[in-house]
Amino acid sequence: MIDDKEQHVINGVKIKPALGTCSTYNIVYCFVCSKCPKYYVGRSVRPLRDRTTEHRTKFYKLLDNPSIKLTNEYKDDESDTYSLGEHLIEDHQLCNKSDFNDTYSIFILMNSSTTTLEENEHKFIHKLRTVKPFGINSNDPFGLPILNVNFQD
Repeated sequence: MIDDKEQHVINGVKIKPALGTCSTYNIVYCFVCSKCPKYYVGRSVRPLRDRTTEHRTKFYKLLDNPSIKLTNEYKDDESDTYSLGEHLIEDHQLCNKSDFNDTYSIFILMNSSTTTLEENEHKFIHKLRTVKPFGINSNDPFGLPILNVNFQD
């Protein structure tokens, strides 16, 4: 599932993936939809494999019980873990459990310290314009727009 491209172009922005594996943690990552030009940016203090499993599990929950959208678990989900599953179901009408792995690839945008992880995620969400309708993210960790995004390369 980890994408091995040397460079990605996301909404006009060229991005070179950071080094890492499915065991890498303290990262900002990006899911790539193979069905459309939309992306999702997230962060994790746990290994990437564990965070990916959480996203996949939420997709399975949506498939198994569509009425979960009416629950507080869904409505109060500030970590945005349902967004990838919603995208597959609502935008592409995909309904097989294998669709998650078949549709998404992932790469690491940045290795980060825990103290700046949320801020770095926020910067990438805005720099790459991954909030709906341009991307897959439903939530932004800060919810405030930023005007300039500068990363040290």
